[in-house]
Amino acid sequence: MKALVIKVGGSMVEDMRKVFENPRLSKPGTHTIYVKTWKDISELLSPKRLELLAYLIKENGENVSQLASRLKRKQEAVSRDAGVLEKHSLLEKAREGQSVCLKAKYKTLEIRLSST
Repeated sequence: MKALVIKVGGSMVEDMRKVFENPRLSKPGTHTIYVKTWKDISELLSPKRLELLAYLIKENGENVSQLASRLKRKQEAVSRDAGVLEKHSLLEKAREGQSVCLKAKYKTLEIRLSST
């Protein structure tokens, strides 16, 4: 199972140093995104984007128009949010005929608060 960890204020260099010193700390199949500020994460994971992502984790593989209907949102808004989530590697887009199918890249999403 692939998992994603988002760290706010964390240090990738420090985390890599710790894993280098003790390889048992590594977590295969886990990917980490580092963001500097809360503003960065609030823009990336707005309530509507989180709703979209949670739906895709649960019901993977629907096209944009189906998602818009199920989430009671405009198709343009779902498409825009999907673009942001794709840019940050949280979901994938795949063409299926005339429509675009969206799939979550991870089965879980975990946000850790960092003391730094």
